[in-house]
Amino acid sequence: MPTSAQNLIRESKQIASNVRLLPRLRLSTLGKVFSLMGRQERIIAIILLGIAFASATFSLNKAYLAITVPKPTNGGEYDEAIIGQPRLINPLLASTETDDSIVNLVFSGLYKYGNAGALAPDLAESLPTIDATQKQYTVKLKHGVTWHNGKPFSADDVVFTIHTLQDPRYNSPHRSEWMNTTVEKTDDFTIVFKVRDVSGPFITNLTLPILSKAVWENVKPDAFVLSQDNLEAIGTGPFRITEIKKLPQGTIQSIKLQAFTDYSGSKPHLDTVKLVFYDNYDDVLQGLHGRQTSGFGFVPFDKNLYLDKDSSALQILQLPLPQYQAAFFNLSNKIFADKTVRKALNTATDKQNILHDVFNGNALLLDGPVLPEQVTKLPKSTTTFNHDVAAQMLDAAGWKLNPQSNLRTKGNVAMEFTIATNDFALNTKTAEKLADQWKSLGIKVKLNILPTKELTETVIRPRKFDVLVFAQKLGPDPDPFIFWHSSQSKNPGLNLTGFNNPIADKLISEARSNTNKNIRDDKYRQFQALISEETPAIFLNQSMYIYAIDHSMKGVGLANLYDTPNRFYDLPNWYLDERRVLK
Repeated sequence: MPTSAQNLIRESKQIASNVRLLPRLRLSTLGKVFSLMGRQERIIAIILLGIAFASATFSLNKAYLAITVPKPTNGGEYDEAIIGQPRLINPLLASTETDDSIVNLVFSGLYKYGNAGALAPDLAESLPTIDATQKQYTVKLKHGVTWHNGKPFSADDVVFTIHTLQDPRYNSPHRSEWMNTTVEKTDDFTIVFKVRDVSGPFITNLTLPILSKAVWENVKPDAFVLSQDNLEAIGTGPFRITEIKKLPQGTIQSIKLQAFTDYSGSKPHLDTVKLVFYDNYDDVLQGLHGRQTSGFGFVPFDKNLYLDKDSSALQILQLPLPQYQAAFFNLSNKIFADKTVRKALNTATDKQNILHDVFNGNALLLDGPVLPEQVTKLPKSTTTFNHDVAAQMLDAAGWKLNPQSNLRTKGNVAMEFTIATNDFALNTKTAEKLADQWKSLGIKVKLNILPTKELTETVIRPRKFDVLVFAQKLGPDPDPFIFWHSSQSKNPGLNLTGFNNPIADKLISEARSNTNKNIRDDKYRQFQALISEETPAIFLNQSMYIYAIDHSMKGVGLANLYDTPNRFYDLPNWYLDERRVLK
């Protein structure tokens, strides 16, 4: 025990000993002493006694704090509001945020992502061993893991899960991710994955939650999606489903989950989690303010919904997501084929104004398509908003301001183009802001606002736009292949601008065909710098997940998310009360 703590304990014992002597003093004697004192002396004596008592209390409290630490108390319930109905609580079939969120509570993968964005063992006992070819991953499994029904977990469950999702008869949305992978067990607790080509992003596949072979092996493909086990799910995760409450019309009102006492990871402090399902955000807010739920989360990208950050009843978390909003230039348009024009429009864009006025601060300024939480030491963009500099750049590119029309022209051609976007409020408002900012340079800007489906079919897929304001959603790996490699410039690829740069292609290919993070990060830093120089798009902001949680909930350590259903990875650490225990 530290010397300072020993001294405090010694002092507290002496104080306690003196306190025990007090009853031995006769009150009459004290009264006589006080009667002999003058008024001023009695006041001083009372003050000194008060100081002595306060000092004793402070010393005791200091000693108590020195030899104890706070520890979470187990128990209690957390109720969260969720939009939408659960249907397929099955990691092979789940495709909605509602289903995926519950899957992350009920099931475990071989690995999981934590706060720092790093991969950590879950059902595996350690990170995988990758051989010299970078095509073979050996995973050692934990011993003693059990399913919620008490059955033992083994390598057979892993092999069954992968083989099932690879079978086209089961229609798993994850099938394409595993098409070039073989899996086999070498013993009951060792799995070997082999990939056809070296793939840096492959390791993220190993976070796929695992199904129980015993539960699912006798379910035929045509009955797979209809099985009751898609709701009464059996997993190895931190919480198990104990109650599904339905309304008379059959819709699910809530699902209650109990902490799984045999969970192989960090045991949850909370006893129960209850998920309450709503149809819309108005009902969610009403339930939250009526104390029917303790929290909910949303992405304010396509919702006109904001929360008071200074609310005393809620702790409001703003968690960066791998999703960004950008204004994409169609590089086949003659105006935007000129890099100087693209850079000028980037310089004329007041991103801070858009962030404040459109997103109410619920987003992050962005420098490029590679995100800072995914790659270390990213180069910072040097472009800052400057209207005058932007005007000078357009002048230098030959687009002069015509004093008669007050429009910029080059030869006999006026600078005019259309910004296309969907009818989500934040995209529409962003497009309007961009149009106003660019019009002040003497540019004629029109807007084309369409429903998402129509925009996708008539504008995005055929690439029939001048400028497109839209979002791109990434994943846990920074690989930008589908968004920026030249081979993806035609539908169904998502290289929306038609960006074609051999150096960029080489950097992307070299990064995705390597498993060494340091090498990959270096390639992505170079790629980010190249994108900043070429400016095929104006990167406006990075989306955030806004998580409102009752202030009574402690231990909330969320920092990063690679997807919104991933928010429950930190839930086992949450608690309601704490007590102090000896160090």
